[in-house]
Amino acid sequence: MAVFSMENDLAYAAVSEHASEITSFIDKETGIEHMWQGDPAFWSGRNPTLFPMVGSTWNKEIWIDGKLYQMGNHGFTRNSDFTCVEHSENRIVMELKDSEETLAQYPFRFTLRIEYTLSGKTLSIHYSITNENDRTMPFNFGLHPAFNCPMAEGEKQMDYVIETNADEIFKQGRDTIAVGRQLELERKYLERTVLVTAPKTTDTTLTNGKHRVTVHAEGYEWLAFWSAKNDAPFICIEPWHSHADFEETNVPFEEREGTLKLEAHQEFTTDYSITVG
Repeated sequence: MAVFSMENDLAYAAVSEHASEITSFIDKETGIEHMWQGDPAFWSGRNPTLFPMVGSTWNKEIWIDGKLYQMGNHGFTRNSDFTCVEHSENRIVMELKDSEETLAQYPFRFTLRIEYTLSGKTLSIHYSITNENDRTMPFNFGLHPAFNCPMAEGEKQMDYVIETNADEIFKQGRDTIAVGRQLELERKYLERTVLVTAPKTTDTTLTNGKHRVTVHAEGYEWLAFWSAKNDAPFICIEPWHSHADFEETNVPFEEREGTLKLEAHQEFTTDYSITVG
């Protein structure tokens, strides 16, 4: 799959047509590569777009209009090939449309566009989803960017923390594991996902006081933090609409908690950004 890049005096970024994943985001001043490179020894993903599913249902079954569908964890977009429809020195636009393969998993026609813009050390990502049907289209949506941590050689992951710009309640299931504006990187929690419901935070920073990456996101219903087992050297900061089932839940897809509903031929848009430094 083709990879498209853009850069300025401060940063370099690259995006692949496969899954429209950011394959690189380098701070030129420090030389640090901030994006996880998808090492399959830990996790082969990088920063997938979660559509039209976030997580999976309790029994891995999805019912739409009374019919059973099978869809992998986090939906099919993470495994789909996009088409680059625009590329310049500071802008890349990727597009995914429905196909026979997607319709077999999700019976709706759609156009998904992801626009990347590089300005200084900030990579802004804009999403638009168009409902190409004559009926309402239910869908889940989420982001899953993974960042190298530690960020530089000689550093330790345990010296990093997650900082938020508002007080939050960090939970593992029903259990509260932290309250306030800082989350320690405890592996036993991160390997099972830490979740904030209805976050007030707009800026979430992974830092050791020397290096940092900040995710800006507004309007999402959940904010998740995850890393893989075996001391994986990355941390994910994930704004979500909807989530995996926490317990056995037998409802149609459109009734899942957090599911968005887009009217016929209307467009849904959302944004987030990543700033390194």
